[in-house]
Amino acid sequence: MAPPPLMEELEEEVLLRFPPHEPALLLRAALVCKRWRRLVSGPAFRRRFRDLHRTPPMLGFLCNLVGDASKSCFVPAAGAFRSPGADLCRCVALDARHGRVLLQRPGISEDALVVWDPISDEKLELSTPVPRRYPYNWTAAVLCAAGGTCDHLDCHRGPFLLVYVGSCVSRKVFICTYSSDAGTWSELITAELPLDLVGLMASVLVGNALYFGFPFTKSLLKYDLESHEISVIGVPHTLSFWRHVVLDGGLALATVHESKLCIWRKTGHEEDAGWTQDMVIELETKLPRRAILASPNVVGFADGTGVIFLRAGYVLFTIDLKTYQAKKVFNGKDIYSAIPYMSFYTPALGAACTDEG
Repeated sequence: MAPPPLMEELEEEVLLRFPPHEPALLLRAALVCKRWRRLVSGPAFRRRFRDLHRTPPMLGFLCNLVGDASKSCFVPAAGAFRSPGADLCRCVALDARHGRVLLQRPGISEDALVVWDPISDEKLELSTPVPRRYPYNWTAAVLCAAGGTCDHLDCHRGPFLLVYVGSCVSRKVFICTYSSDAGTWSELITAELPLDLVGLMASVLVGNALYFGFPFTKSLLKYDLESHEISVIGVPHTLSFWRHVVLDGGLALATVHESKLCIWRKTGHEEDAGWTQDMVIELETKLPRRAILASPNVVGFADGTGVIFLRAGYVLFTIDLKTYQAKKVFNGKDIYSAIPYMSFYTPALGAACTDEG
């Protein structure tokens, strides 16, 4: 005798506990029957799914390759979705946050910034606020415009903010912002700071401040999103090839030294506060010997999941800071950086079967 069917409420509770980093499982469940399809595709389920899991999963990452021509490729995580717009047309990834990716599209006379939603494949192209004819280096960040009033679980279609930072040969740093609501760039904020170059590092967001890395001057630039103030934080001179990361809601640095992955945390909240070494992971027991001989470097970080990206030769690995497990995720020449794309994705089975809730 067949067991009685589960009540719809219990079916929903089971489906809600599917792992968010395996969206293909929800898609398969939605194809089982019309009732499950209705559950999984409904906005109420998608809202409860996000509220239950809270931390958006890493659906993939953008790998920046620097060779004859800089470009990025989108690499889906295991079991994750395949973005309909994964062909990035020789763009370079600058940043990814709150369900959006920020790309640079090089041009002959000026560069363009492209805000891309990998799930819907919507793209918005903007001109940079400063003409290329001026000698400077720059990078940019993207984030939800709502700031601390948003839980960032489903805001990838809402208003966004771009923060553009550059440095001139005259040792001046300038910042301006773009609001999607206003549709315009702000006036430039300038400051004379001992910074020479903006490196191709994705920014990190800690509280209400964005941090940009200046690897050649061993410094971090802090931009307060509320007060619009710019300041500089020094990095220990003993560190090389470091990346700024976020751990437990605070600013940290990750670097590899003598086959060890070292994490440094910032002590205190003042700009001149020091750094203390907080974590050391022996890579010789985690990575293949060939990777150790290739002198691995930190090239990326997934905020919220505690995952570090390491490049060793032509191979890209991830290290989970909670489990210390290493995993090979990509193989390619001239890997410069890896920028994770983190967002919830639940199938809404319509004509395209690719809509996100």
